[in-house]
Amino acid sequence: MPDDETPKPYRLSDDPPPRRRYRPMPGARASSERGPDPFDEPALKRFFGTDPFPWALALCVLFGVGLGLGTRVWVGCAVLLVLAGFAVMMLSQLWLYLSIFLEDADSGLLALVSGWYRTFYLYTNPELVWRPAVLAIAGLLMILTGVVVGIGQLRAP
Repeated sequence: MPDDETPKPYRLSDDPPPRRRYRPMPGARASSERGPDPFDEPALKRFFGTDPFPWALALCVLFGVGLGLGTRVWVGCAVLLVLAGFAVMMLSQLWLYLSIFLEDADSGLLALVSGWYRTFYLYTNPELVWRPAVLAIAGLLMILTGVVVGIGQLRAP
C-alpha cells in the first residue's frame, strides 16, 4: 500500500451505500393535521364542557348589585350580601382545589393536606390561580359592600 493513500472502510461492494428515505409510521399524522390537545384547556373547562368563569363572575356581579340596591329597601339584604360573599369565597377555594386535583391527583391530595405545598404549587402554576382569585376578590367586595351599606342603612334616620 502506498504511503499517500489513506485507508478506507471495508465494504462488501464498491456500490455507494443506499440512501434512507423517511417514512412516517402508519397512522401517524403531522402536527399540522392534528387537532388541538384537549389537555391545553383549563381543567374545569374540560370537566364542565364550557368555561364556568364568565358565568360565575356575572352571577357575582348580579347578586352584588341586586342585593346592594335591595339593602336600601330592606336591611336584611345586607346580611344576605355578606353571606353570598362568604359563599363565593368558599366556592372559589373549592374551585381552586378541584383545579389542582384535576391537573394532578397526587398534587391535589398534597395541597389538601399541606398549605405550604398548595402555596408552592400555586406559585409554580399561576394559570390555575387567577380565575379563583378574581372570584375570591369579588366575594370579598360583596362582603365589604354588605357591611358598609348595611351599617349605613342602620345609621340613617
